[in-house]
Amino acid sequence: MRKNLAQSDVHARASRKRFAGLLWRAFPASSERDLAAKAAPVLGVSERQVRNWLQCENDAALRHVFAVMTIACGEEIFSIIEGRG
Repeated sequence: MRKNLAQSDVHARASRKRFAGLLWRAFPASSERDLAAKAAPVLGVSERQVRNWLQCENDAALRHVFAVMTIACGEEIFSIIEGRG
C-alpha cells in the first residue's frame, strides 16, 4: 500500500485549521494580535508562533494541542454554567 502524499497535505491543512479554531475558542479576542498576546504566555511560546498557528503556517506540538483543547473545553463548560451557552 502506497502513501498518498497529496492526501497528507489535505489532512495537515484540515488539522491546522481545526487547531486555529480551537485557539479562537480558548482565547477569545478581537484580532489575531490580541489573541497571540493572550495565548503566548499561557502556552510558553512567542506571539509570532501563535500567529503562525492562526494562519495555519505550522503544526503545533501535541502538548500545545492538549493545552488549548483543555482551555477551550473549560471555557465551554463555564459558559454553560454561567448561562452564556
